[in-house]
Amino acid sequence: MKRTGVALGASVLATVFLLSAAAWACVSGPGLKLSTATAKPGDEVTVTGSGWRFKNDPVTIRFNALDGPVLATAPVQTQAFTAAVTVPVGTKPGDYVLIVSQHAPDGSLSQTPARALLTVVGPDGARPVLGASPAPVESGRPADLARNGESISAATLALIALGVAGVGLFLAGMAALLAGRRAAPSPSPVSSSR
Repeated sequence: MKRTGVALGASVLATVFLLSAAAWACVSGPGLKLSTATAKPGDEVTVTGSGWRFKNDPVTIRFNALDGPVLATAPVQTQAFTAAVTVPVGTKPGDYVLIVSQHAPDGSLSQTPARALLTVVGPDGARPVLGASPAPVESGRPADLARNGESISAATLALIALGVAGVGLFLAGMAALLAGRRAAPSPSPVSSSR
């Protein structure tokens, strides 16, 4: 009985470990690198991406919003891409975000968008004033979080279900292991008859 509990506990731990490893493998996302962290309006910045898994879906680089102006599109080759973008003329000094997304032919997201911070400096190279608003809010745009009409994917739900099942198996294995230890008979004292 004791060996069964230990074996069950070991198999539960192995299952939890494998499920955790699979879940964390899905968490890592694509990366971005800019040729420079600061630029003036009209300057060209090279954007390099790595870890973009879907080679048939091109990437779209937008300026300062998920639905902001498109600065460039680029094909993905061997999980990477390189694209040159131009900082829009007339951009005021401040911190802006370049957002790179990848969409399937049906328009759905292939991968979670990645972001890179770009500081736009004035024509004389002056940086924005510390504490000033990072970027002007465009009129007609919502000021709250961006919202997406997409629902949770089946793969995400499957990973959540596997995680919950793994935790349940782990708890059941621990309970069986503890129950096996308590139920083990203790040796009875040997009586000698003379």
